[in-house]
Amino acid sequence: MKASLLLCFCLAIISGLIGNQDPYRNFNMTFFWISFALGASYLSAVFGNWYDYLNPWKVVCCASKNISRGRYTYPAQLAYWPAVILYMGFITLELFGNTRPLSLSIILITYSAINMLAVYLVGSKAWFHYGELFSVMFRLIAKMSPVHYQTDAESRFKITLRFPFSGLLHERIEHRSLLIFLLFMLSSTAYDGLRETSLWFNIFWRDPLNIIEPLLGQHPLHAYTTLRPWYIGFETVCLLLSPFIYLGLFLFFLWLGKCLTRSDLSVTELSLRFGYSLLPIALVYHITHYYTLVLSQGVKIRGLFSDPFGWGWDLFGTAISGRLPILPDMGLIWNSQVWLILIGHVASVYLAHAEALRSFPNQRQASISQLPMLLLMVIFTGVGLWILAQPLQG
Repeated sequence: MKASLLLCFCLAIISGLIGNQDPYRNFNMTFFWISFALGASYLSAVFGNWYDYLNPWKVVCCASKNISRGRYTYPAQLAYWPAVILYMGFITLELFGNTRPLSLSIILITYSAINMLAVYLVGSKAWFHYGELFSVMFRLIAKMSPVHYQTDAESRFKITLRFPFSGLLHERIEHRSLLIFLLFMLSSTAYDGLRETSLWFNIFWRDPLNIIEPLLGQHPLHAYTTLRPWYIGFETVCLLLSPFIYLGLFLFFLWLGKCLTRSDLSVTELSLRFGYSLLPIALVYHITHYYTLVLSQGVKIRGLFSDPFGWGWDLFGTAISGRLPILPDMGLIWNSQVWLILIGHVASVYLAHAEALRSFPNQRQASISQLPMLLLMVIFTGVGLWILAQPLQG
């Protein structure tokens, strides 16, 4: 399995370098953006942290003990900030990078070089725990999985089953940088949904407040070519600010709960204790927003294995041409999205309540503390459903 995933990444890099540059005919675009970035997330939610054992960059970097041992101790103050930075770069490229097969291969080569250099400096154990973005992201998602992998005292590998989301019980976020990472998982998905709506498009291009037209001397739509780079910059800034906006909102409602209960715990401590209660919301936002891509574009991966370079091959007799989506009825998609959002928010409310019972001295204080958190969950639910209901740009 390790060799198979590693070979897939090697094929993705090679196909992008020498293959057809049509994104729909080249193996690397569908494999990385759909099968890996999306599909691996959903596999982690169902089957646990399988990625920790199959991570292709970990396989390569750990091939040599001299390299994987590292040269320096990982600086404690860095914590998860490298993963946060890489994650922000990853989402920025996904939304605004307009990647093609060649540029994606260069990105994968660059990312591989970053991992190898980091492992050489600080060692594989520290880097793949704190710095490698997919290790951090898939590990967070795997905490909600009903499947859990562990090693006993005799180093024997064991697989145990548990209730979904129960892996987040009795867990505490270890550093505020991990909280920012988690909040970016939530905010980036919500923002990606928002930026596709007509409302968001009109805020800039229709100039409803008549701010841009007096500066340009013409309507913004008439200067689309000139303003397009500025618009992408505006969207990028909004994306990068989004987790900090969510953080401010989260801290405000925790502060309200602290005031109501007169708790001695600081707002920072409360944020680390209650941070994981937001993870189910981040997961269901991700699924509702992207799972149709897995059904529409992801099904092509089977055919692309037969023709990875887009040269008209049919190595395994599975090559297909054109776009063959598998899409349920739109009503079914809408209903499934609504139910997923509601299920995620119910799970988040339960986790927050369980944490409140541990964090406050009595049940009365725990219940009172949850009033602001419940309001926050209602706001998140309302925003998620509102974004789903908005007409798209077209």
